[in-house]
Amino acid sequence: MKKTYLLISAGIIIVAIVGVMVSAPTGFFNPNQTTQQTQNVTRTLTIGTVNVVKTDNYVKDYYMGIFSACFILDPLARVDASGNIVPYLVNWTTSDSKVWRLTLIVDTKWHDGQRVTAEDVAFTIMYLKQKDPNYATHFQFVQSASALDNRTVEVTLSKEWNSFVVGLAATRLMPKHIWSSVAEPASYTGNDRNVGCGPFVYGGFDAASGTMTFLSNKDYWRGPPNVDKVILKMYTTTDAMLMALKKGDIAATYAYAKGIDPIYVPSLLEDKNVTMIILPNFGVDNSLWFNCMRYPYNMTEFRIAISYALEYSDYVNYISAGYAKTPTRGWIPDCWDYYVPKPKLMKNASYAGEILSSIGFLDRNGDGWREYPNGTDFNMRILARSDISESLKLAELVKRDLEKIGIRTQIVTADVSTFQTITQNTKDFDSAISRTTFWGMIMYAGAGTLYFDNRNMGWANVGDPVYHSVVDEIIKTANQTRVRELYAKLQDLYAENMYAIPLYWGKIIQPYRSDLVSGLVYDTMYGILGKDTWFSVVVK
Repeated sequence: MKKTYLLISAGIIIVAIVGVMVSAPTGFFNPNQTTQQTQNVTRTLTIGTVNVVKTDNYVKDYYMGIFSACFILDPLARVDASGNIVPYLVNWTTSDSKVWRLTLIVDTKWHDGQRVTAEDVAFTIMYLKQKDPNYATHFQFVQSASALDNRTVEVTLSKEWNSFVVGLAATRLMPKHIWSSVAEPASYTGNDRNVGCGPFVYGGFDAASGTMTFLSNKDYWRGPPNVDKVILKMYTTTDAMLMALKKGDIAATYAYAKGIDPIYVPSLLEDKNVTMIILPNFGVDNSLWFNCMRYPYNMTEFRIAISYALEYSDYVNYISAGYAKTPTRGWIPDCWDYYVPKPKLMKNASYAGEILSSIGFLDRNGDGWREYPNGTDFNMRILARSDISESLKLAELVKRDLEKIGIRTQIVTADVSTFQTITQNTKDFDSAISRTTFWGMIMYAGAGTLYFDNRNMGWANVGDPVYHSVVDEIIKTANQTRVRELYAKLQDLYAENMYAIPLYWGKIIQPYRSDLVSGLVYDTMYGILGKDTWFSVVVK
């Protein structure tokens, strides 16, 4: 694998995937490229997905938000093929990392014909901060954003934040003239709710058939896409989706921030028309997250004991079909440039039991289950995403392993919205199994801090003052040598404290039919639905 990285002045080190493929096409946007199209011929690309949309309001529905970012909305910045955070709609400057100037560098229009201005940029930043819980944390240091003229925005932060520009890559630009009068965006049903300035115009959603359509924006500032229509066909199971792929009903599959379950790879390899892009996953496929502010999960000894109870080889073999490896105690995947080697996680059930007994978790009544030190029944609850089949399978294996050392375990399932509410807002959980995305890995102070720090999204709910001090120094530090040292310190803390246990480090496996489509470009944030695909894709 070829790895490149950038030590961003934002204080984040990004490693990007630029080329590990099995019969994989490549393609990048050429501003001089022209599209040849036969009159009256509609080039349609049909893609299957298990990311099921429930309502086509991109503020309310998680997966609609992802698809909107891929098709109808444009970001302010983007992650390029080399891992750089680079301008897309805006450029930026700052002298002190507290006051930032954003300048529109593209002359573009909304799908309804109105021109995009700096007012839209300033409005979007503040509106998302105020109305969207995710952006309230992503933009937590933003105090104000105001348009100085039609092309320039000034953003003032409450503190130095060198990674502010990373958030621009996740910011979906919204039209002020539509949303400024909407007090509750998650419940907005106006016909203009999906007006954007992206490469496709929203064509509609048929909830009954699970079909969503996007139509080429002929006035897009990069030129019209190479495809006239994209149809997303939603499937409730991976089996049904892959059957459609084999039959040729769809040209490719899609799952945000992941590929297909590796267990399906052998059967796909039997089809000569199916080609797979195989890449490292820059997120952590699944971790066991502890609520580090709730007893006994706030005890380092308890978390370490759990880490020795787990059969990691089973997770690699049964969940990822060997397309993965056992992680180290440092949590950060080894595909990142700032990775520091740590001891591999390993099972030692007897040692796990010794630790638990030493802190008072014993089977006092002989029923086979350990009780709290005060003698009352102990039941460990594991929250798992119901919309990700691998998470549910993994939860069962973790439950099996914990029960072997006498910990009574209960799996609690939740869809993506409920999972986010519980882990990010109410914090009413013991532990949880879920993945991290590339986007999440680079946000906030990078290195997964978004998922750990209880002052942010903080699934692990870490309130450790030592951890906080390292994060705070990263945020204000521009010197990249020092940032690298701080990332090493974070990995020390992950290894020593086990705020979360990485269960395996896997790969992205992206199948498509080479007889139906070529020119798919894998984007580190949005996979094959990233913007570059639309200017290199060829529908056969």
